[in-house]
Amino acid sequence: MSEGKRSYHPFLIYTVAVAGIFILGMAAFNFVILPLLTGRSDIVIVPELKGIPLEAAEEACRERGLNLMVTGERYSGSAPAGYVLDQDPSPGEGLKGRRTVKVIASSGMQMEEVPDLDGKSLREVELDLDGARLRRGSLSRVFTADTGPNRVVASSPQGGSRAPTGSSVDLLLYMTGEPAVFLMPDLTGKDLLFVREHLERGGFHITRVVSRRDESRFPGTILSQNPPAGYSIKEGGTIELVVSTVD
Repeated sequence: MSEGKRSYHPFLIYTVAVAGIFILGMAAFNFVILPLLTGRSDIVIVPELKGIPLEAAEEACRERGLNLMVTGERYSGSAPAGYVLDQDPSPGEGLKGRRTVKVIASSGMQMEEVPDLDGKSLREVELDLDGARLRRGSLSRVFTADTGPNRVVASSPQGGSRAPTGSSVDLLLYMTGEPAVFLMPDLTGKDLLFVREHLERGGFHITRVVSRRDESRFPGTILSQNPPAGYSIKEGGTIELVVSTVD
């Protein structure tokens, strides 16, 4: 063999040859054999339409000589309104020209009206939210010297606005009397998301979360806290946490 010439392994040549034959075979089936089997030469391949806007889907069909028909809509938590969720025929199937591809379009997220919660007790609020297919979010407590029952005085989102089905509504609760005093639990080693949910539902506020690199812990693990474990904390008090990150 002369210098400067490159030799290729027989297996590599064989692999490239097989891949080329496969691609040619698929092209021959789609554009030669399939039209012959159907007796028509105007067979086109249905494009992939799922996950794209209706305008783009119409353009993709038009380029192939196909029509597009929206046969229905349904709510989706992942696809914005006006995007294709499903199609018939499926992508890759052969279809005669000028035929119709049917699609289901997204109507976006299902929304619910937030009820008016001002002036109600916490139990009444929870029942109203459940009936509206919403859930209670964080609860902020403000203690007052006024007399009378505890009551919700504000919500976010506000009553009368719309929110996605199953989303949370944060509450501000006016409470009479003095706040209860608790001993701060040991939060180190626990998961931030789990702790945050339980503390905020209990009326405490995590006002600051600091990240610290620690590759020996899972991301989001609580490394330290303020107030420390065993210290007193009033109902509605604030908490600061340091959590692990690998970045």
